[in-house]
Amino acid sequence: MREDTRSLWEQYHSEVEPWRRGRAVILLIGLFNLVLQGLDLAAHIALGSVDVLLPRVAGFVVFWLQFYLIWIGIGWVRWLAAAWCGLVGFVFLIRGWVDGNSFLVVFGCINLIIGSYLGLSPSVYFFAKRQRERRNWIYSLSIAGILALIFLSFGMGSIGLSAYKAQLEAEAGRFADDAFRRIFANHDTEFLLDRMTERGLAASGGRELLTKFLETAAIQTGDVHDIRRASATLKLTYNFPSEFGCIGTVTAEGVGAAGPVQLRFDIIQSNQEWQIETLSWHYSPASR
Repeated sequence: MREDTRSLWEQYHSEVEPWRRGRAVILLIGLFNLVLQGLDLAAHIALGSVDVLLPRVAGFVVFWLQFYLIWIGIGWVRWLAAAWCGLVGFVFLIRGWVDGNSFLVVFGCINLIIGSYLGLSPSVYFFAKRQRERRNWIYSLSIAGILALIFLSFGMGSIGLSAYKAQLEAEAGRFADDAFRRIFANHDTEFLLDRMTERGLAASGGRELLTKFLETAAIQTGDVHDIRRASATLKLTYNFPSEFGCIGTVTAEGVGAAGPVQLRFDIIQSNQEWQIETLSWHYSPASR
């Protein structure tokens, strides 16, 4: 009896039906993406980045919808996903190579491999063919419809969150307009001390040093006038277990004793009130 000299992998590869190998690879692709998505969501939750959380989840739902369509053997979706992975992989690879970013190079190679396997692998083709033969359209459409409804839910949530963020930015702008006027035009020390956070007050050296800072600013800028409407950039935050808030930056431009002056606050919303974390000012380069 002739001894089989093939490796265990070669024996497995020759004995396993092609569609089973295709199924295993697609499952590995799904598991790989599931791990990456879980790490991404965990990182954003840890950082408290609420405003980007819902859009990212909506994007992940789109991925799982197209993954399910590939799973049930929809050929054009598989080809589209393969082309997209190949394009993303090529862009990542070139960009990583030019910038010397090994992270992008690795992910570029992974995407190229996934795209090539989805589009060119015979085992994936045989798996898709087998799935088409076994497909139950009522069941398949029900699953796809559920995923589509989940996507719409998170999409509408993202739109609502964006509208809420825009409302907060308008409120922050109105607060900043009043605060810039009272601090830099009227030199209202009590207002600043009352609106400063405990952390901001400590970082400024306490009430005495913050008062001296405002006095120095008043001497150097004079009564700042013609202060333009403030513009705000906010980031929604979340702190476990159920504390939502936002932090951000507001800027404005006014006219001081020596010319145009740039004004800035870092602000935070706490207990439905706006507070100042840090403040700064400087004359515009053109006025120097």
